Amino acid sequence: MIKKVVFKEIQNAVLKYLESINENIDNINSLIEISYCVDDKFGDYASPIAMKLAKGLKKNPFDIANSIIEKINTNIFDKVEVARPGFINMTLSKDYINSSINNLLKDDNYGRNTVEEKENILIEYVSANPTGPLHIGHGRWAAIGSTLSNVLKYVGHNVYQEFYVNDAGEQITKLNESVKAVKEGRDIPEDGYHGSYIKDIASIDGEPKNIILDMQKKLLEKFGANMDNYASELAIRESGELEATMEFLKKSDLLFEEDNALWFKSTLFGDDKDRVVKKSNGSYTYFAPDITYHKTKVDRGYNTLIDILGADHHGYVPRITAAVRAVSNDSATLKVILGQLVRLFRGKELVRMSKRTGDMISLEEVIDEIGVDSTRYFLLMRSYSSSLDFDLELAKKRDNDNPVYYVQYAYARICNIFFKLQEKNMTYDDGIDFDITDISNETTLKLAKMILRFPDEVYECSKSLEVYTLLSYMYEVSSALHKFYYENIVLDDDDNIRNQRLKLVNAVKKVLGICFDIIGITKLEKMW
Repeated sequence: MIKKVVFKEIQNAVLKYLESINENIDNINSLIEISYCVDDKFGDYASPIAMKLAKGLKKNPFDIANSIIEKINTNIFDKVEVARPGFINMTLSKDYINSSINNLLKDDNYGRNTVEEKENILIEYVSANPTGPLHIGHGRWAAIGSTLSNVLKYVGHNVYQEFYVNDAGEQITKLNESVKAVKEGRDIPEDGYHGSYIKDIASIDGEPKNIILDMQKKLLEKFGANMDNYASELAIRESGELEATMEFLKKSDLLFEEDNALWFKSTLFGDDKDRVVKKSNGSYTYFAPDITYHKTKVDRGYNTLIDILGADHHGYVPRITAAVRAVSNDSATLKVILGQLVRLFRGKELVRMSKRTGDMISLEEVIDEIGVDSTRYFLLMRSYSSSLDFDLELAKKRDNDNPVYYVQYAYARICNIFFKLQEKNMTYDDGIDFDITDISNETTLKLAKMILRFPDEVYECSKSLEVYTLLSYMYEVSSALHKFYYENIVLDDDDNIRNQRLKLVNAVKKVLGICFDIIGITKLEKMW
């Protein structure tokens, strides 16, 4: 990862500088920050370390920066400069770019296994009630969850994907009563499920919840969300695990009785109030099996738990976080992703209902209309903390306004270059090393440097859990490729120039292909 290399260069230079002035600063690494230059004219990487040191050292940050760059090993840089008020800007050398691109082309595991410590991660997502079709919100959690799982696996973690099936309780009773009413020709109870799909379920033999769950499983598999397990709430209730968990909490002095109810001492772990786990009538609250379920995750050896929940679960986060701390004795970490709502549009018109059924438009209908690739891409385009406006008409366009078309066309364009290479009977010497010297210009350098950012991009994505950043990166690579293509003749008559440009686009193809695999869209060799 280049950022790590740049970090070490700055780290060594800073330590040498501090030594030269007889200063020592604790936790110096925490002060060092490396970012991409906002404008290419300033360089490739920047660090504000001099400004962070200035106050403690009581020195001018510009002077500090100039002293630091004198001690930087310039083997990997063509240029290291200071910009006011004290930024250190660094430009990669062509030799370093060459060796990095050659490593990229030879490495079948480019950017893989970059985490320092592997974690056992269980990521739970979608977890819809088996009472109806998956909607577009479920689709967003499925896209985020499956892509995040791919990212975490790619950087080296052990990842397990799970769907928690809420197949017990009042909602299942209502489903059964609704289906039974249709079968018997009666009106569905007022508080039952009235969607048109109930008639379809009533026409199929079997238990309604199992029929719906099977439909959900097939759709998720089609969508690229391949669960390792479907955990059943009913099984937890019937297996004795729930009672065993309550006994565990009792022995840990984390339960108390009040008003004939049983309470969990969640305030001991940061919650704003204690929570009831067993009502005065003797029945368990929904929170009790949730505690138990998360204990099963910990008991199975997962030290990092990721839950993807809808925004309406905001108030639920402190209590389930407290539960995980309690059942793991603070040995496990829970990270909760709260996904915001999705609104569907056709152009400027908000889509509220399905034209076919009159119900809320389902995930399956969206996929049938625009395909898996467009559905996944559009659902991943924004931060999970932001609401998402999804334009179905834009997703169907076959032009550069559609970001899915734009990035897939970049990959197909590279494939087409190699098709034309064969058609023209031109040669390509894949055995030579890449050397940017003879093809160096603004667009070539930008493209080469852009693809070398991939290991850092996927690593940082795994840390932030924000998968939209990988799509933004992929779009930038595609944009740089398109510009490079328009401003350079790839299949040049000069053998050396042609070979070097082909090696570069081949490297771009490899990086884009990895990104496509991670986010779950198709690598198209030809466009429609």
